[in-house]
Amino acid sequence: MPGTKDRRAPINEDWWYRLLPPRVRAIKRPEVAVTGFIACFFILFYLVNLTYDFESTVRENLGYVRFAGSIVVLLLLYIKLDRFPLWLGYLGALTELVAFTYFVGLSSDLEQIAFRLQEFPLITLYLAWLFKPKLVRLTIYPVLAAALYLAYVYGPRTGMALHSGWLNVFSLVFLTFGASVIGSYVKTRFHYQSEIDELTGAVNRRGLQLRGEHMLASAQRARRPLSVALLDMDGFKAINDEGGHEAGDQVLKELVKHLRAATRKNDLVARLGGDEFVILFPHTTRTQAQLLMARVQETSAHSWSYGAAQARREDNLSTLILRADRDMYSSKRERAERRASEA
Repeated sequence: MPGTKDRRAPINEDWWYRLLPPRVRAIKRPEVAVTGFIACFFILFYLVNLTYDFESTVRENLGYVRFAGSIVVLLLLYIKLDRFPLWLGYLGALTELVAFTYFVGLSSDLEQIAFRLQEFPLITLYLAWLFKPKLVRLTIYPVLAAALYLAYVYGPRTGMALHSGWLNVFSLVFLTFGASVIGSYVKTRFHYQSEIDELTGAVNRRGLQLRGEHMLASAQRARRPLSVALLDMDGFKAINDEGGHEAGDQVLKELVKHLRAATRKNDLVARLGGDEFVILFPHTTRTQAQLLMARVQETSAHSWSYGAAQARREDNLSTLILRADRDMYSSKRERAERRASEA
């Protein structure tokens, strides 16, 4: 992005990481990388599973289909990289949950039941880490309840035969609930630590890159307007010189608090670096963004300058912010010229 350097810390390259192809190491979205690891796990999982005896040819063929499906997901991920559609990961997990319900609730194949019980907490953890908690709850808990109900009704020849009592049923429920909570917690903490500026609470540069590119791509696909404003504090160096860095930090915190309170819920407030901030306005033209920024500026306790730009079809996030940056400096020059002429 304009005016900044990439300060991301290098990844700690363990031996297994160095074995990955360079194209795979180029993946930046952790959600996509986790999906790839899960796909690899299920490829090995199904490969082992296919060595077992099945109750029927149909079930054996379904095993081959699931094995092939995992390979297809991995190939698509290799081709698409960060553009891999995560709904495919959700669809794959949903397929496994249906298999879980069938084998644990209705099947008498104890080997297959054991396999499904092993994978269920892992699928729960995967879904909880990638998707919204409400979607995970609406997916996982009904499946678990249905499987246990069918096992109870049709046992002991089916799923309940493996459980050897309610203690193991409780263990499955407890592990599933624990995986859901842990996955959601890790997701929340990861996103906060990696995408939120520690000082101000605004989205940091990495978060701006990830969320901003997604917002821009969505606007371009739907042909909806999206505008960006870049603002720079006036006299921030003087604040630091007179009051020290603590005074400067406090001003930045107050500014972000005001920006978030004065803008709309879906607007994205990000710290670009130092005393520079970026605000993304979805469904907003440049003229509307300028009016919004003028109102925000009027109620601000601190002085700052801003520029605005509207996304074009050929834009990426960097070119869009660059145009807003040029607009801001153009506005600064005009104000300086007016002050000079008035003097």
